[in-house]
Amino acid sequence: MKIGMVISGGDVTGINNFVFQVSRLARADIILFNGGIAGLLKNTHQAISLRDLVDFSVAAIPIMSSGRTSRKLMASEYETIARQLKALHIDVLIMAGGDGSLQFLHHLSEYGVNCFGVGMTIDNDVYGSDYTIGFSTACEQIIKEVAKLRNTGRALPGRVFMVELLGGYCGELTLQSAIKSNADFALIPECQQTLSELAGKITARLESQNSVVILCSEGYTKEYSPGFQGAIDTMIKQLEPKIGVRIRKSIIGYSLRNGEPTCEEIYQGTIMATEVVRCIRSGMRNKAVIINSSNKPIPIDLISMQKRLVDTEGHHYKLARQLDII
Repeated sequence: MKIGMVISGGDVTGINNFVFQVSRLARADIILFNGGIAGLLKNTHQAISLRDLVDFSVAAIPIMSSGRTSRKLMASEYETIARQLKALHIDVLIMAGGDGSLQFLHHLSEYGVNCFGVGMTIDNDVYGSDYTIGFSTACEQIIKEVAKLRNTGRALPGRVFMVELLGGYCGELTLQSAIKSNADFALIPECQQTLSELAGKITARLESQNSVVILCSEGYTKEYSPGFQGAIDTMIKQLEPKIGVRIRKSIIGYSLRNGEPTCEEIYQGTIMATEVVRCIRSGMRNKAVIINSSNKPIPIDLISMQKRLVDTEGHHYKLARQLDII
């Protein structure tokens, strides 16, 4: 069997392990396409051996490059990609990415290509899935950052820190990272609060702690468009006069996409890979594999893929409420 692999959208760590697991479980030859959807169209590909995949499986350095495209492909371009994949004798194309990437797969499948997709985004915002590749490692990077801020806040008490994170439309990364790092507050698009309310909480918290750490989603102020950073500048300008304390800011954006993959990252990528291979061997076609709320990988139709927001009835949201993080 020959399997084509492509990643699209924002790059993440942890994808290497997924590719390795697919290769060894399917006993397949792997062809990597560099540059995302544009790379598929240009037929920019290379073979990679199982020997190399083993060595890179838990490494942070990427084995292939991603890419973004802002336009919809024409029918003739889908036909070109399908023809090129057939010429390479590729039996299955697997793409990792966000909702847009998986919608692309659905259209490509209409041209006779057997397509499988998996969620790959640190935002963890793929519809129906409780986990996407890259999310755990991004959370780990944030935990380390919060720990360092706590240390400097202990060395010089009375500081308020605000950290802007990626996640333009979905606050899942900010929410879960705040819970896991013991940050004080999470500002997410799905839960807006008044400046006076937030200022009061910050002032009260600072009376009993050396520091206050606030995690802010880049989309919290509704200024977001792809590539935008600086939501915390707006928040700081409005908050400082109300609390009477200078707010120290940090923007940790693109560095969240990399880092040594966590154990959870490796595990989740592995169970995704096992389900993808099971589906392929059982004769299924054109599916996305998601991780459900019971932490089980399941196949769903590609047409189902879309963005999701934080579930305000879900466990993490309710826990954050209980902890007074949101």
